[in-house]
Amino acid sequence: MLALFKKEFRYFFTSLIGVMVLITFLLINGLFMWLIAINDYLNIFQAGYASLEPLFTLGPWMYLILIPALTMRTFSEEQSSGTLELLATKPLSDRALVLGKYLASLAILILTLFPTLCYFASVYYLAMPVGNIDIGATVGSYLGLVLLGGAFISIGIFSSAISKNQIVALLLSILLCIFFYLGWEWIASFGATNSIGYVIRQFGIQEHYYSISRGLVDSRDLIYFGTIILFFNGLSKFKLSARKW
Repeated sequence: MLALFKKEFRYFFTSLIGVMVLITFLLINGLFMWLIAINDYLNIFQAGYASLEPLFTLGPWMYLILIPALTMRTFSEEQSSGTLELLATKPLSDRALVLGKYLASLAILILTLFPTLCYFASVYYLAMPVGNIDIGATVGSYLGLVLLGGAFISIGIFSSAISKNQIVALLLSILLCIFFYLGWEWIASFGATNSIGYVIRQFGIQEHYYSISRGLVDSRDLIYFGTIILFFNGLSKFKLSARKW
């Protein structure tokens, strides 16, 4: 599994898509946070207070596109090129195959977040007084982005596992990510009572992401993200195992 992890991780640095995902994430976030003031909330200077909320607000929306683009080739390319059958001859279980690709994609996701620490340093020293920033909420928001991205990666890998066509995998992944991020919120808004609406929202990623972003790490949120990740990775393993039947 370690060899597969290294292979997938190295591919990121040699593929145009991988580099574009990194550059696009950093560039768009940087532009909206520091230069383009479309409103008083998404621009740090316009907001007038020391916070990285613009990053954590834009991040999920960008991940809805960028993570499916990052994961669309994970199994689709293997299936279309015939290398998936070659991998089956290796002493590697289907679970290890899915886990190796998942962890490599997750490592790349975390890598894209490291450069944003310069945003944190800038806001930290620009604050009046210096250091007047809610560090707890910031750490929680970073954790929320990693968990949200991890959930999207598992969805993207599953979409790639069920399609040989990378474009189909991309579109399916985007649709599933949008549904799990926003779909339950939309369903809850269609005439549901407050109590029923609250229950429905608990199925959506957005509700749990915002909960963690407040700086309070609730075990229910961690269990939710863990369940989503295990569920879709389990579906990917099941799909790979089905090819042997």
